This record gives sequence, C-alpha cells and structure tokens, in this order.
Amino acid sequence: MKVKMNISPSGQLVKILSLSPVILLAVISLQINIVKAQETIDVGKTGWDVKRPVMAAACESGCPWGELGDFMKSSMKPFGYSVILCRNCNRSYGPRLVSGHDYPPPLDEINLQDGVNVRVDAPVDFGVTSSAMLSAAYNGMPAGKEPYRNLRLIAKIEDPFYFLVAVRKESGIKDFARIRQQQMPVRIMGADGNMMTILNYYGITTENIKAWGGKMGVSGDEALKGDFDIISGFLASPSLNPESSLWTTLSQKFELYFLELPEDLLKIIAQQNVDAKFVEVQNGLLRGVNRRIKTLGRSGESVFARDDTPEQAAYDMAKAIDENHGALKWFIRVYTYDPKTVWQNFGVPLHPGAEKYYREVGYIKQ
Repeated sequence: MKVKMNISPSGQLVKILSLSPVILLAVISLQINIVKAQETIDVGKTGWDVKRPVMAAACESGCPWGELGDFMKSSMKPFGYSVILCRNCNRSYGPRLVSGHDYPPPLDEINLQDGVNVRVDAPVDFGVTSSAMLSAAYNGMPAGKEPYRNLRLIAKIEDPFYFLVAVRKESGIKDFARIRQQQMPVRIMGADGNMMTILNYYGITTENIKAWGGKMGVSGDEALKGDFDIISGFLASPSLNPESSLWTTLSQKFELYFLELPEDLLKIIAQQNVDAKFVEVQNGLLRGVNRRIKTLGRSGESVFARDDTPEQAAYDMAKAIDENHGALKWFIRVYTYDPKTVWQNFGVPLHPGAEKYYREVGYIKQ
C-alpha cells in the first residue's frame, strides 16, 4: 500500500525517519489508517441494467438502515442482483441522492466514528430510510423544502419504537408543572421539536430553563457521565442499535422515573409526527418502566426507489423482500413484515412494479 507522508520545509520527513523502528512503524501505520479512512473506491459499472444497483444504506455496526441494507443485498442475490451498499448515504442524504441519481457525499467525522471508512464512487439507485422521512422528502417537509416527487415506495418494513420521557428519580419530578412552579434547573437531553411542544404546553420557555440554571441539548457523552435530569425522544427501545442504545444504557446506569404525559398533549405531539400513533408501553420494556404507560409509538423503515426504476426491478425487490422476510427477525432490531402495511407509506406512491407483485399475492385487494 502506498504511504502518504507530508514533507515540510523544516525537514519533518527526516525527523520521522530518525525515529526508532518501533515508533517509525507506529507512524507509518497511522498514516496508512488515515489513507484507508478516506478511501473512495471505483465499483465499476452500476445500475439496474447490469443488475448492480447502488443502495443508500448505513453503517454495519447495528445501524438500522445498515442492517436493512445487508438484508436487501442477501435477499436480491437469488434474483441475480449484486447490490452495492453506500454506507455513508444515511441520515437525511438518502432521499435526495436517490431522487437525483446523485453520488454519495464525502466521508465525515460521524461516518468514521460509525466505522464507515469507504465511499463508493457511483450514483445511488435506491435506498432505505424511515417511513416518516420518506413521506417528508416526497412532500417537501418541513415547508419550503424541495419535494422529491419522483420517489416511489417499494416496501415498508415495521420497526416499532416509543416516545418516552424519563427523569432522574432523585429529582422527585412527577410532571413538568413542578419544574415550572419550583423553577428547577433541569438539564434536558432530547431538546427537539417534541420537547419544545411539551415545554410550551406547561408554559416553559428555553430561556426559562437557562435562567433557572438548567441546560437544553445535553449530549450523549454528558448524559453518560450523569450530567442530565431529563431524557426524551421517539427512539426509545431496548435494542442496542446506535440510535436507541442510550435508553438501555442510561436506564441501567441510573435510577429513572418514566413520566406519563396528558392525553391532550400527546395528541398535539402526534399531529406533528405523521407516523405517530397511540400505543401502550409494556411493564419492563426498560429498567425503571414498572407499569404500563400510555404514550405514542412510531414504526416503519421504507425501501424506496425512483419512478424510472424498471418495473421488473421493482417487482423483483418486492418479491425478494417478501420471500426472505423471515430473516428480518435476526437483526439487532427485530423487524417484521406485515402484508397489510408493506405497500403503504403515508401518501408516497407505490412503484407500479411493486404494486404488481402485491396484487398478485393478494396483499392489495381493492
């Protein structure tokens, strides 16, 4: 492997070569790792016509879209397809890249932290994202964003998780009203739009939180050190994938009390999340959940493509997912396949090829 070294005018290379063999080897190894970490590879000719489509997926260390990328790769193989996975086409990138048949973005620090050190140099043909994100991308949400109207659903795979709010037990907090009444200096992890709705419901502003000595937007690292009072979010699950693992870790490490929010507040939050529905968290879902809690749940990761995807390819994808759906239960997250929902995704049109398959097997009856 070619080793890249920066030679400075001050003779840095000479200094490196003058080091002991052990240190020199360590320096060379570091240089090799840096080169490897920024590798872009040419994967040759890709596309549906050669049965080598590029899929927007995610990391292979438990990322849900990475797991489902692996699932698609193995499911499509018996149909003669060699799926190429783009491991850094995740987060909000997938729908845009697929819509524009665009190339993957450069690797960034988050990719490297997730163990993704290779970028494929090829345009993206299809992908997987959350059902809500696919709907938002298709409809141009939030308002003002460019709608990607050429996206089409292939299959929605069920993947349930919960909206939970937990507080440190020693805080004595039973609801947010007490925070306002006593002007408590709470440190909040999960300061997203849903948390803003909760604060607004109780007449609390972010300025109040800061003025009372609290903090909005506690990081995961801070929470692991115990520097938090409240954790909130829609990704609560006992699964140890990167997005949900903090719920398990923090509930094991600290004594938490899980709040049950008023029904009218939950309705407001549900209206803000297209895929939210009323559910009940079962006793024992996480350490500290010692009763059934009425809350909201979300479910759905969606495989999608463009409207110009060949009908046969879309048909093959739908069939491959169905015929191999038993493999979905063996991932870090336990995914499921529901014939009643696989062909629906909050108004995103179903690809005609996938629709043809679902009608043939009787999943679409009307």
